[in-house]
Amino acid sequence: MRTRPTLDEVYQGYLDALADSGPPAPGHTGPRGWTVTSTATQIVSPFVTYLPTGPQDIAYFHGLDADAASQLLEHLSDLQLADRQHDAPSLGTLLRAATAHPGVIELHGYMVGPSRPDERITAEGIYVYDRPELVVTPDHQPGCQCAELWEYIQLDLGVDDARWMPDEMRSRVNAWRPDEPCWSLWWE
Repeated sequence: MRTRPTLDEVYQGYLDALADSGPPAPGHTGPRGWTVTSTATQIVSPFVTYLPTGPQDIAYFHGLDADAASQLLEHLSDLQLADRQHDAPSLGTLLRAATAHPGVIELHGYMVGPSRPDERITAEGIYVYDRPELVVTPDHQPGCQCAELWEYIQLDLGVDDARWMPDEMRSRVNAWRPDEPCWSLWWE
């Protein structure tokens, strides 16, 4: 029975293929292959929900916790930590917030591997396991407490360098924590 390859194995394969065709051009967040050589793929791999099937694909991750966030903070450069999804907070801010608030903040996002020049780790959103009593309505109708939730996340949880509010704020329950409602915040 064939087992599914790990993210590290997939990205190492991409890196090996690049080496066969000569030295790769540098990427915009570090030398090509840094996701493999920095052990970032090994750290993120347990949280991957979609594994790349081709060199242009990306790996999606969900539920990246405080331990993994702390490890990534140790292995990534300032340039890599400065990455952000459009108006979202920077990766470094989100990793620090998850580390400082274990069990309260988890990250979701994606990794682009060494086959592409835009190789990176991006957190496009967070799960916040706190403040379930707040009410956030889809169309922000009267009584919506999205501003209160956002203020709490910025001031109390330290997610403070977003360029804009999230594009989506909604309540959900994640499969890996089935009895715990959370807030899902996402930036497009």
